[in-house]
Amino acid sequence: MKILFCTNAFENITNGPVRFANIVPEINTLFPQHEIRVLTEDISEQRLKQLPYVNKVSLNIPRLLKPVGQILRWFIYYRQIKKIEEWYDFDVVVFINSFNGTWASLVSPKPTVGMINDEKNMLATWENAEFTPLWLKRFTFQQFEKLSAAKHRLVIANSEFLKQRLINTYHLPEAKVRRLYKCIPLEGLKFNPQRAFGSTINVLFVKADYLVGNLPVLVQALQKITEYQFRLTVVGPEPSFKRHLRSLFAGVFNVTLDYVGPQPQERVFEYMSTYDIFCVPSYTEAFGVANIEALAHGISVISTSVGGIPEVLDNGKNGWLVESGNSQALADAVTECIEMPELRIQKAENGLSFIQKFSKDEMLRNFVEMLESVIRK
Repeated sequence: MKILFCTNAFENITNGPVRFANIVPEINTLFPQHEIRVLTEDISEQRLKQLPYVNKVSLNIPRLLKPVGQILRWFIYYRQIKKIEEWYDFDVVVFINSFNGTWASLVSPKPTVGMINDEKNMLATWENAEFTPLWLKRFTFQQFEKLSAAKHRLVIANSEFLKQRLINTYHLPEAKVRRLYKCIPLEGLKFNPQRAFGSTINVLFVKADYLVGNLPVLVQALQKITEYQFRLTVVGPEPSFKRHLRSLFAGVFNVTLDYVGPQPQERVFEYMSTYDIFCVPSYTEAFGVANIEALAHGISVISTSVGGIPEVLDNGKNGWLVESGNSQALADAVTECIEMPELRIQKAENGLSFIQKFSKDEMLRNFVEMLESVIRK
């Protein structure tokens, strides 16, 4: 089987789907009877020379057309797909973002597969209509995502929660949607549940979209715990949001903001190896690969019982789960984590055992089997 894997992000690893895009080429080694090639816009010329299985697509969208750049991307990618097909006769095309494969799902004679990695677009409904730019964008994208999901031969979701959400919201046949847990390579990661918890508690927050990650609620929760001092390191948001981030800490005297912006995965892992608590109390999260990474390092994980997060934290056995948006419940969980070292070590050890189910080889094997089922049809 020959696979063409299309991803708009590749070189800059900022989230779980991009990590997955960097892992899938290992299919060429693990399953030599199959072949996979990657098509992406996000790769430097220097890196391109080092990766023979990667092909680059150049967007070159004029400035005046930038507002519709997401739509134009459909056609630019498909044109490049047809060029690649001249010398690489692939059997199936996979889009890491189902939306980006909308045009291909409509016109491609070869089967297409779309991956949907979160529920953000589905959050825009007529019941919560605001007609703000963000709502309008999500509502518009939702219509195209729904169309692509209907036309793709297979839709892949990254959690059981998201699978059911897609089936119910987009009215898809249950057999058409498959769940594929994203994983991280566990080799080489040092598990250390013994954390210092000194006079200043080090808390790590990793989420580019810090509002979806509910950073304001985390700040409110830590502010309530006046008997402790905290250093809150925020990884992910672009520098343009720095002023707003600082405004969240106005009048908060027991929490020091340590804003570091976007960071490479290696640096995030360094934080996870040395900090005390990992906390991203999201209001929506389809899965949460960062929580798996945190569990692999042994850092205590505190999150919310939304989306696919309970699937990672084994309904609270591997960490603390609280109601989203409830700053008092979050403060109570942080306090318990600090003051009950035996419990946090037990949860960390539970987590290490639990995440073995998210092995890289198993994920790739399941992925290949899903694509083979598409071709057989």
